[in-house]
Parts: sequence; C-alpha cells; structure tokens
Amino acid sequence: MCDRPRYGYWELRPSFAAATEPSGLVQPGATPLLDAGRLLEGIHQRTQQVVLLHTHTPLTSERVCIATAGAKSVLFGQELGLTPKATEQLRQAPLDFDAPGLVMLANLAGHDSPLRGDLRQIRSAQVALTDSPLPGWILVSVPLRRLPGAPAMPGAEPRVVAAVSVLAPKQAHGAPLIAYGRMLHNAVRAAVETSVVIRRPRAATRQAA
Repeated sequence: MCDRPRYGYWELRPSFAAATEPSGLVQPGATPLLDAGRLLEGIHQRTQQVVLLHTHTPLTSERVCIATAGAKSVLFGQELGLTPKATEQLRQAPLDFDAPGLVMLANLAGHDSPLRGDLRQIRSAQVALTDSPLPGWILVSVPLRRLPGAPAMPGAEPRVVAAVSVLAPKQAHGAPLIAYGRMLHNAVRAAVETSVVIRRPRAATRQAA
C-alpha cells in the first residue's frame, strides 16, 4: 500500500490513495471510504476505462459523483475540455438523467411499487446502459447496496446507496459492454462481501454483556 522514497518517509501509492481526482467530476467535500477507492481502481485496471461512483440525494432527487478512477486519461481530459457542460452533468444531475441515476431509481422503489417499462427492465437486469453527457461516450451502471467498508446491520435488507459505472467510448458498443455489466456485478459483490463490518444492535450488545 505504501512506498518509501527515502529513509524515514512513507507515502501512499496512488492506487490506494483517495479515489477522487482533480478533474471537476467529483462533488466538493465528498470523502468516500478507502475500500470504495480500491473497488474503483480495481475496475479501472481491468477495463482501462473511466470508473465513476455516484450516490443519490433524497431531498433533491439527484445523483452526485463522489469518486472516480482513471479520470486522468489524456483522451478523456481532452474530451471533457471540449464540453465543459458534460463535466457538470457527470458530477450532478437528476436521477432519471442517465444510467447511474436510473439504476438507483429502479431499485429505490418498493418491490410492490409500479414502475415504468424501462425501470422494470433495469431492475430485472440489475444493469443500466445509456448515452453519457459526454458526446460519443456511454455509461454502464450497476447498483451498490452498501459502500465497501461501511457498517452493516445483520439481517437488515440493504437499500441501494450508490451506483458504480464504467464510462466508455461509444465504439466499444457491443459484447464488451455486456462483459462490463457482468464484471461490475462480480466486482461489487466481491468488494462488499470481503469488507463486511457488522454493527450489532445496542440491545443485543447489552444482553450479551
């Protein structure tokens, strides 16, 4: 996790530092967990594409970007420079704007709640694919029911708290995107399962004492 550039001095390796990157994509003040940063970096290393982590704000029904990996790509930076508005929309937009928000929206409603056709399909597949705000790029998103490293209540049904997305050039359309969806599911499940932190209810704790 660390390098020692000289005696008596240590520093975090880039892949283990905070996943946020100075690209204007991340909501100011966002402080994602270190395990979430590792998840994004792992997906980026496997896909060589930009990876985004969005959460949602119930008060405004918006999705906001709280972390990225791979956003320092020269090609990606050039594309963002040509379309500044895309940066703002990738950072913050309504839940029904594109794949990250739609995949959360489809899973936030109760199982008995009526859903429109596209949201039913997204809930069934547990993956969403749309054009991105960046022209010529697409988003493939899957839901995340708990941030890796966050506490979990035993027996509780976790609600969707975020979406993990691959942002890829449109020429990748086709089989690679199907693989992206499958790989995202596997990576998210593995990251959550290997970083479970159980928080016991207070009553149970007192009883055990």
